[in-house]
Amino acid sequence: MIPIIVLIGRTNVGKSTLFNVLTKTRDALVANYPGITRDRQYGYCKLQSNKKIILIDTAGLDIKLNEIEKQAQAQTLIAIKEAHLILFLVNARDGLMPQEYEISKNIRKYQKKTILVINKIDGINEASKINEFYSLGFEKIQKISASHNQGINTLINRYLIPWISEKFKKKITENLYKDTELKKIAIKVAFIGRPNVGKSTLINGILKEERMITSNTPGTTLDSISTPIKYNYENYTLIDTAGASKKKKKINDFQRFSIIKTLQTIEKSNVILLIIDASLQTCHQDLSLADFIIHSGKGIVVVVNKCDLFNSVELKKIKELIKSKLKFLYFSKIHFISALYKKGIFQLFKSIKESYEDSKRKISTSTLIKTMHIAIKKHQPPIIKGRRIKLKYAHLGSSNPPKIIIHGNQVKYLSLPYKRYLINFFYKTLKIKGTPIQIQFKDNENPYVKNKN
Repeated sequence: MIPIIVLIGRTNVGKSTLFNVLTKTRDALVANYPGITRDRQYGYCKLQSNKKIILIDTAGLDIKLNEIEKQAQAQTLIAIKEAHLILFLVNARDGLMPQEYEISKNIRKYQKKTILVINKIDGINEASKINEFYSLGFEKIQKISASHNQGINTLINRYLIPWISEKFKKKITENLYKDTELKKIAIKVAFIGRPNVGKSTLINGILKEERMITSNTPGTTLDSISTPIKYNYENYTLIDTAGASKKKKKINDFQRFSIIKTLQTIEKSNVILLIIDASLQTCHQDLSLADFIIHSGKGIVVVVNKCDLFNSVELKKIKELIKSKLKFLYFSKIHFISALYKKGIFQLFKSIKESYEDSKRKISTSTLIKTMHIAIKKHQPPIIKGRRIKLKYAHLGSSNPPKIIIHGNQVKYLSLPYKRYLINFFYKTLKIKGTPIQIQFKDNENPYVKNKN
């Protein structure tokens, strides 16, 4: 069993900053706005002597306003139940707030070991402001500044390592290697799309639990949230992301960070599910996202959600329209589903696995050369300045995505339509599905040209 530690506190006390410092990542979204963290965010923290813990970042416990914030608090309470240890964060600059008496009272109901962490101590000269936190009645207290990395080593060495050694003993090292192995082979699947297309609802449907906060309000998900799952003996990591909305004249910093994190998630993932709302017209934003995914070289599966809103005749028209607009994604599977009613959602895994395996496929040089020669025989390259462009041989430059390098003479003069013809021919002949192929052309240099100069 791996120790689980949860970060609890009011909004804007520095929970996400401490999460990023301890996990040595930037997985948690950090901004100077209250209520940015909503869903539970999990991360690994590696300590000395191969000790490893799971850290959970949570939403602030002091907001009880709208439906989204109520769901965020429910997620936080689930995290407290899962955890073995609570790090209760408070803000030294704000001083002791009335809500913190209420939070400490609620924490004690769970009878979990708790460490009070007084954050943002940098620049605080008034000892009275810090001392008033002792009235909360917690035995173990640590003063830190997460943003300046002050007191973090003391927190780890004085409290976390001794607690793990005492409670979990030998099991930690054993689990470290098991989890590292699982993590290596997990297929990372990112759920990408415009706001309110049903990304979080789809993940909840697959997990068969309310793991992600959902609502009819666009922009409910602000951060990229990863969740591990095992399906048909395969390990997957499902990553929910913030919706990539249309360009606006005014956007907040955290909205800008959310979009950046979504694009970074695409780069880090193996396969992308591009979610499209069947009730809305396929717009420029959907096409831009598809184009970005193709250029990032990631496997792509198109998912058209909310098909339950239409009858068979209407759905047939929608299918034809979407297929027409996305014809440049001819190598990808298109699934028509209803995430809300869980129709067609588990068929996605077959396309995800197919896309992942084809992106890592090793293709022999002889197969590529043979395929290239058949393509040339069917349709020869154009003649430039009285000489025909010659394609001599091809080989695999890299995989994930497959990158084919073709060598020849005057290849820089190849037209875009002929390059497209070659890519399409490789797709059909090699039967590659769900992943983009990249082709690079290299001119053979004439060794005598340099000697003449």
